[in-house]
Amino acid sequence: MFSGITMNKRHLLVLCLCGGLISVQGTTTVKLLPVYAVRLGADPAVTGLFVAFAFLTVTLGNITGGWLSDRLGIRKPILLISCAAWIPIALSMTQATDLPRLILLTGLLWFPGGVALAMVNIITALSAGEGERGKVFGLTTVAAAIGGLVAGAAGGPVAQRWGFPTLFVVMAADTALLLVLATLLPDPRTAPQPHVPGAGPARRQLGVGHLLWLLLAVHLLVRLANLIGGLGSPLAMTGLGFDAAAVSSAIAVGAAVTLPLPLVLGWLSDRFGRKRCLVVCYATGAVGLLLLMQALSLWQFWLATSLLTVAERSSGVAKAYAADLVPRQAIGRGMSLFESTSLFAGILGLSGAGYMMQTLGLAPTFLLGACLPLLAFGLLLRLRPSVSVLEPRPAAQASA
Repeated sequence: MFSGITMNKRHLLVLCLCGGLISVQGTTTVKLLPVYAVRLGADPAVTGLFVAFAFLTVTLGNITGGWLSDRLGIRKPILLISCAAWIPIALSMTQATDLPRLILLTGLLWFPGGVALAMVNIITALSAGEGERGKVFGLTTVAAAIGGLVAGAAGGPVAQRWGFPTLFVVMAADTALLLVLATLLPDPRTAPQPHVPGAGPARRQLGVGHLLWLLLAVHLLVRLANLIGGLGSPLAMTGLGFDAAAVSSAIAVGAAVTLPLPLVLGWLSDRFGRKRCLVVCYATGAVGLLLLMQALSLWQFWLATSLLTVAERSSGVAKAYAADLVPRQAIGRGMSLFESTSLFAGILGLSGAGYMMQTLGLAPTFLLGACLPLLAFGLLLRLRPSVSVLEPRPAAQASA
């Protein structure tokens, strides 16, 4: 699994485990805590705001982590501190017996969670060589997907049998394990960036660069398209009379079929270029949205969901691209901005897609969603770094 990667294998394994543990927390929050909120009296609107608040605080934590990373030039101590703060907040969730307390504590929970997420991404980017970042981020993306599957399979039964307070204790134990694993990680250091007042040339040199901002715009458009498909597919199936088991089967098939895909995409992006790989994946997602417009049979929804998941699984390649485009001294902000863009897309996409589906209908919304990757293609064409690892290279050079 780690063949062809020159990065320290133990560190890579630990980073994969850390990403999987954070994914367990994230999946539990997004998929299961809304159920608890409804039990405590939340209506659909309040439940949506509850999830949006969690997205907001993890975004703030992620941005803070990136800023601290570049400003101080250290990563591992920040990760350890954030995990240590995360554990007691997770335990305090056992006292969330009313809706306001649940919303407040969930928000508090995900601020240090956002910092920890940023640190894991930054350490990964700094530890991997430029010619192998696609494979490395592909592995961490698979690990995160596995963590999500574990949370989805085990979290519900735990809450159903022993109650949500027990689930919160499990979340605290998950974070404690993350803290232990974090002690095994390296601390890739860079020169700390001093505060430079004004907007002179010295300050501009410390920025992330316009190429990253273009990539972030591309990623935002594609994430919004994926969210439209993710929200609209279950609604379309329900409208056609499919039961919950059928809806769940479409999600499961898409996840299972594409689970190893980030590894393949990462290798291809290292070998043939990130941009080409992303163009193919984004086009595949657009086809999936167009198929949803006409889907009537269960197999069509399986296929459409799988095509949409291909675009989603390309996030590891996009993350490697982001790491390639920023200077090493600004990589903390670069990676946190990338992750924050994904989180912001979740807030904007889920609320906006629901409104569009209610006012325009499903088919027009799917069509508009399929147009978003076309806009992304135009922005991708403008990404022309003067010196880039995104171009094809001989295998010997890539592994050097």
